[in-house]
Amino acid sequence: MTTRTDPPATGTADRQADTLPGGGFLIGPATPGTVFTPERLNEEHRAVRSAVETFVSQEVIPRREAIEAKDYPTHRDLLARLGRDGYLGIDVPEKYGGAGLDSVTSVLVTEALAGGGSFAVTYSAHAGIGTLPLVFFGNDGQRRRYLPGLAAGTTVGAYALTEPAAGSDARAIRSRATRQPDGSFLIDGSKQFITNAGFADLFTLYAKVDGEEFTAFLVERATPGLTVGGEEHKLGIHGASTCALTLEGVRVPPENVLGEIGKGHRVAFNVLNMGRFKLAAACLGGMRPAIGTALAYARDRRAFGRQIVEFPLVAAKLAAMAARTYAVESVVYRIAGLIDARLARAEESGSPEEIRAALEEYAVECSIAKVLASEELGWVVDELVQIHGGYGYIEEYPAARAYRDARIHRIWEGTNEINRLLVTGTLVKRALQGRLDLLGPARRAQEAVLAPSGSRAEGEAAGPLGAEAALVDGARQVTLLLAGAAVQRFGTDLEEQQELLAGLADLVTGVLTMDSAVVRARQAASEADPERAERHVDLARVVVAERIAELELRARSLAGSLAEGDEARLLVSGVRRLLRADPVDRIALARRVASHVLAAGGYPV
Repeated sequence: MTTRTDPPATGTADRQADTLPGGGFLIGPATPGTVFTPERLNEEHRAVRSAVETFVSQEVIPRREAIEAKDYPTHRDLLARLGRDGYLGIDVPEKYGGAGLDSVTSVLVTEALAGGGSFAVTYSAHAGIGTLPLVFFGNDGQRRRYLPGLAAGTTVGAYALTEPAAGSDARAIRSRATRQPDGSFLIDGSKQFITNAGFADLFTLYAKVDGEEFTAFLVERATPGLTVGGEEHKLGIHGASTCALTLEGVRVPPENVLGEIGKGHRVAFNVLNMGRFKLAAACLGGMRPAIGTALAYARDRRAFGRQIVEFPLVAAKLAAMAARTYAVESVVYRIAGLIDARLARAEESGSPEEIRAALEEYAVECSIAKVLASEELGWVVDELVQIHGGYGYIEEYPAARAYRDARIHRIWEGTNEINRLLVTGTLVKRALQGRLDLLGPARRAQEAVLAPSGSRAEGEAAGPLGAEAALVDGARQVTLLLAGAAVQRFGTDLEEQQELLAGLADLVTGVLTMDSAVVRARQAASEADPERAERHVDLARVVVAERIAELELRARSLAGSLAEGDEARLLVSGVRRLLRADPVDRIALARRVASHVLAAGGYPV
């Protein structure tokens, strides 16, 4: 298997990460050949995906009834089996019993396990936010004590941050840790909606020391005073454990402080960055099989004397499902390549601060991936239900469960509303700090609007998807133009303009999504056989055609909120000019993509 210290198959993701900081996709386009894509998975990566998919089909799905009935010995047994094969310790260094593998492998395993229903949630909560706090913030003693068991699956981890009165506003927690004369802490408080709590052995738990200093603690289940409440009855993911915790005088020794006293926010927020990214991978794992399930039903179901897949409106749904999956997949693997390269350099330095900085570097991209993937999964499973018609509403069919299970992804790991604010707020903060040069490109975008009108075609890139690449660049300039206008108008009060911040975040998301799809397809066009290249190009064209229209509408709406009179008209005129494009026959394009889906028997690349 590939470790972070091994060179990647192409070496190109490393070169991009050397020059591209977090949020750098807004500065300029990525060069084809420098972005990690699924087509660049090596043989070991592909073998891992195949092995985990086999595990799901042979071990998880046959036990689905027990899993969904909250049979937690079954959950623990499956975790232990994954642990024996090394799939729980992908992110855990080898010296602590893990595999020490790359982020791409982590994405593959998370994606492949998504077909396991509620057990996929158990896995993600354990191997992700249940284990990563120790991986990245534990000291040597803590790691030696707990990580081998977490990697083996004999110890089950959970992450206890949320409280009844503190969800997305993590710093508002009320749990209190009182210092004792012997150096220990007595924790009192409560936690809510804690995944895996019903059978977890170890909690990463947050409390404020003396009511002030936000701090992370490692708390074992058997600690006196820790009580686990009953299981919540949820809309979806029925088999996943979700319980409240009550803490009454829970004594924690000083050696179980994780990180530094008063620096728990660094643990919480950086682990959540990775948690959001892994959640995006899990959402992607739900999208790919949904296409195959929808196609199988559409071929089996007949109406008016023919298969319903032969009806253009049904075929168009399959095409759109495939294009949205392609967009999410392109973004997720691009970010995985960036994270791997950044972490590899940090680990070579041996500096804990460098590793923590690496986790924070792509916080914007992780939030974008979480929002994009969770909302696109929601759209895809909604269409899955629609293609099934009335049967999509019946529990015996897979569409109903997929629909229910998908809804939570827009809520946990920070609601999508909070993540939208994080995207824009973080970018603006980095620009004002001089950490990311967005102000210069924003000024140039403003100059482009004021310049005499010229031919759009002059700026188009040559080769396949040249027109689409030019549109992505136009979207980049529009986003910078409107972001600059927002900063100029509101200054430090911008953080109170949540509607504007959310709208700008949608523009930013659109740029990363379209750019990732286009650069991936252009790489495939230069490397793949003609038939496969055509599939990539068609999918990328659908992604851009769909998103550019939405982006233009959102940009024009924002322009009306940022200016008035002639200034507003100038902004709208600039949006139109920068996003000007020749009409695309989207019906013919969708029919071609649908034919690719039918030929492949599901997701076509």
